Amino acid sequence: MGNQEGLNRGKDFEKVIRDSFEKVPFTLVERMPDPVQGYLGIRNKCDFIVYHFPCVYYIECKSTKSHLLPLSHITFNQRVGMLEASKVIGTVAGIICWFMSEDKTMFIPIQTIEKYRLNDIKSVNLKKLTKEDMKNDGIIEIPGKKKRVFFDYDLEEFINFCSAEYRGYKL
Repeated sequence: MGNQEGLNRGKDFEKVIRDSFEKVPFTLVERMPDPVQGYLGIRNKCDFIVYHFPCVYYIECKSTKSHLLPLSHITFNQRVGMLEASKVIGTVAGIICWFMSEDKTMFIPIQTIEKYRLNDIKSVNLKKLTKEDMKNDGIIEIPGKKKRVFFDYDLEEFINFCSAEYRGYKL
């Protein structure tokens, strides 16, 4: 797979995730402009922002051909911007990563990315993640039905899980 094809695959994955969020009733999806390499000084914290009562989601999509997501693939602006946003009650911020070699898609909270970075862990290693690690670090597998290349995701289950985490809070 050439570099351009890999780039297109990542952009196509991002569109699949965005379209999957848009299928969830009463959900607003706002795509952030994506200038090439910070053109005009614009550097976004995420690919899109999703709102579904009672939560707002800051989502950055990544894809990797292996079982590893190098933390170096998450920019400073993404990490710091999403960490700042995640301080607000009812905000969920993180990476949705498609590990192509494993046919798995995972949500990794930005707080977990920061914890790994501070502990000098260089990547999220899907092959080393245990169920206990996932539970402790808030990592969620996004279920999907495999089509030819991509998956058909039902993100309503993900949204319902995250929303349940915030029930009872008075905003």
